[in-house]
Amino acid sequence: MSGDSMLAKWKSSSPYLKWPTAIMAGWIVLILLIQLMNSMSATLSMPTECDEDSMNCFRLAHDETSYAAGDLVPLKFNETLDEAQKIVESWFNERFFASVISSEGEETIVIHGVDHTEFWFFADDVFISLECNGNQVELTLHSQSRLGKGDMGENLRRMTDFHADMTAVEWSGSTCEG
Repeated sequence: MSGDSMLAKWKSSSPYLKWPTAIMAGWIVLILLIQLMNSMSATLSMPTECDEDSMNCFRLAHDETSYAAGDLVPLKFNETLDEAQKIVESWFNERFFASVISSEGEETIVIHGVDHTEFWFFADDVFISLECNGNQVELTLHSQSRLGKGDMGENLRRMTDFHADMTAVEWSGSTCEG
């Protein structure tokens, strides 16, 4: 083996270089494995409820299916469906590790987004349903982790942030017709 080979250089390098490099390489391999598992376990349509005793699911709804929502109250606003959809989609687009996967429906619009946790980049499916009821847009929020049995409160934190952001919006006061 020549003295210029990569292996020879690695063996002769300082432990102060080897350890951080090995830790960083291990982290990258773990992230790649997490992303592979994330892609195989996506939820494709909005669930109607959280599983009983789930520790990685959040739901806030007007139909008594709320789960792990703490003291948050279901959201409803005076707005058109189109404008509410734009505002919700912009919330996803403004988040650094989030994106909208799909927006479907006419009378009831379901926005499916994905939001990744920091550092480990676990993917969580986030569904926001918008529907006209009594001239107001009612939102149903559902967020659940793709992997693992627990989420360390991440879904509640995310949806609490969403709730606060939507409550702070200056809605037009338009009538929702649908």
